[in-house]
Amino acid sequence: MVRKRSQWGRLGRWGMPFLLAILVLCSVATAYYDGESPGGYQGYERGVVRFRGIYHNVNNLLLHSSNMGFFGDWNADPSSPSGEWPAGSGVEYVFAAGLWVGGVVYNESGRPDTLVSAAVYQLEYYPKSDPRDVVYMASEGEQGGGRLQDDDNDQSVDEDPLDGYDNDEDGFIDEDYSAISQQMFSSVFYDTSASMNTTRTEDFHVPLNLKVRQESYAWTSPSVADFIGIEYKVTNIGDSTIYRAYVAFMVDCDVGPVRDNTPAYNDDMASYVDTTVSRIEISPDGSEVTNDYHVTLGYMYDFDGGEDGDVDGYVGVMFLGHTTDPDGRMAPSDVGIHMFRSWSGGEQDPVNDKERYRYMRGDSDTEETIDPPTVKPQDYRFLVSAGPFANIPPGSTLVFQCAFVAGHPFESFIENATNAQKVYNGGFIADASGQLIFTNWLGSSPPPPPKQRLIPGDGKVTLEWDDYSERTPDPLMGVFDFAGYRIWKAVGWRHESEVPASEQWQLIAHFDRPDLSKISTGLQGIGKYRYVDEDVHNGLPYWYAVTAFDDGRAEKIVNRATGEIDSIARFGSYSQAMDLVYPRPSPARVTGKVQVVPNPYPGMHPSARATGRAVGDLAEYDRDPSGRRVRFVNLPRRSRVRIYSVSGDLVWSQYFEDPTLPDGEPPGWNLVSRNNQEIVSGVYIMYVESPEGTEVTKFIVVR
Repeated sequence: MVRKRSQWGRLGRWGMPFLLAILVLCSVATAYYDGESPGGYQGYERGVVRFRGIYHNVNNLLLHSSNMGFFGDWNADPSSPSGEWPAGSGVEYVFAAGLWVGGVVYNESGRPDTLVSAAVYQLEYYPKSDPRDVVYMASEGEQGGGRLQDDDNDQSVDEDPLDGYDNDEDGFIDEDYSAISQQMFSSVFYDTSASMNTTRTEDFHVPLNLKVRQESYAWTSPSVADFIGIEYKVTNIGDSTIYRAYVAFMVDCDVGPVRDNTPAYNDDMASYVDTTVSRIEISPDGSEVTNDYHVTLGYMYDFDGGEDGDVDGYVGVMFLGHTTDPDGRMAPSDVGIHMFRSWSGGEQDPVNDKERYRYMRGDSDTEETIDPPTVKPQDYRFLVSAGPFANIPPGSTLVFQCAFVAGHPFESFIENATNAQKVYNGGFIADASGQLIFTNWLGSSPPPPPKQRLIPGDGKVTLEWDDYSERTPDPLMGVFDFAGYRIWKAVGWRHESEVPASEQWQLIAHFDRPDLSKISTGLQGIGKYRYVDEDVHNGLPYWYAVTAFDDGRAEKIVNRATGEIDSIARFGSYSQAMDLVYPRPSPARVTGKVQVVPNPYPGMHPSARATGRAVGDLAEYDRDPSGRRVRFVNLPRRSRVRIYSVSGDLVWSQYFEDPTLPDGEPPGWNLVSRNNQEIVSGVYIMYVESPEGTEVTKFIVVR
């Protein structure tokens, strides 16, 4: 059996080739706009892969995503969670999981060919070679994303999906789409790149000619915070009909804590559950109703007694919705899992399309095939599939929905899966005319965050925002239930990840609606409200977010303990609106203003003396090997900075055109000399030349 090892060797003999491929392909891309929708069968080149730092982070399940059809980081993005639950625990539940689509096509000679396009582990989906084809993020209630709303007043609703293209050819980009949940990721990719991952398969990839639009959704409220919903629209852009099609998810969990030297993959267990859950719930008119939810779920968990320690919790994948046919001829008669298969990694991994299709189909097109629970811990994967779908003609689209679910104990795990099914089942919401329209994906939603800006100052940060949250009705009930704002702040971020970790965020202010007069400026738009935080230090990074909460009118539950009907207030998450700022004075126009931060380095705080690192230092593996640096605050424009030892030797020199870097960070020095040596403790002299004049200052380094 081929074993995975932690970090570099975790994929065994496949680890290094895959990691190198991902690192070559992954790029932080900027979305450019305008263009036309793709079409044709020529096959697109590999495009702008968006992978590093993309993960859902607004609820309890931190799930890594991509625009290549897979979830989880495959150990190639150590700065981001792969599938962590609960948030902040350091326990991972998803190593890699990805989309499979398979079917039968007839070639030019009329012979059938069984083909499967698989993300994990075959890497057979790629975006186009266009910088617009990256991962887009949206949140419910934002401008342009109103559900069932005519956002651009063109008499059409949600006609321009969020993808960076002018889909409705009206000259505008992404001006009228449907934003679902408090964090929605949207991307488009294709299986048409004729590639071959030789480390994971023995056959050359033959495309089914698919365009896949993937959206994934995360909600913040406690009742819906333990799952990620996913919707796929799979379009046949080729010339041939795809017959007897199946869609599937292959999941490799590796449940265990994040530890460099302790493998978590070799003591997993896999199983399957098929159950019906009955609930007493509150209908929109306030009456009590009993609803039944059918839950079919493939899942994995950690075996007690493994060398990685015991981990409580379960993670699974379930199908929530897909095309059905009451007669069972064109599609399954009911939504559910057709095939659940678990196997130990390595030699049991399918290596060609025919084997992969057999895994998806199971023993029969008409009967479910469900493997029994595993009986001994190993490095398992599992597959869940839905189908068969009789045919996907050219130009047609197959839509299906699924969810990742986590929970503990097992009863809560099933409860969370039931919540996912309930959210997908949806209900009626009012469109712009007030007419009630049925729609899927209705989760518990706090008001959207307001539009905000951060203004850096000398020893302070000013936050300003508008009243957008107050003017946006609840998407489910249509009531204006805004109740107040919260202000969040993150301190101690060292660039070790794309954004601060959850434990770095703290609530610094709370304003109920009656308190808004205390922060109101009397202005309109961004600037209507203002809050000043003076608990900052110049030159260090700070993250802020203004979020909103409601009064609980739009969501009610039956309290199981008392039998009473309780209202649930819902709170927005800082991850919906977080932004970075570096407090600083205005650029100096006279000499004598430049400061070195911190001085002395690394500072006088006990933690700095104990670790030898200053607040604001970078993570050791990011940007440069040491991560240490001092920053130059209030540099004039077009400054030349020279650092000398007290004996007059030139240690380092650098020219700075601007007083700040593009992200607002003050320029700095990593305490490495011009001879590429780390400097020693001592007193150093900084000499600054600029059009404003010259100045000299001293600072101390303690190593």
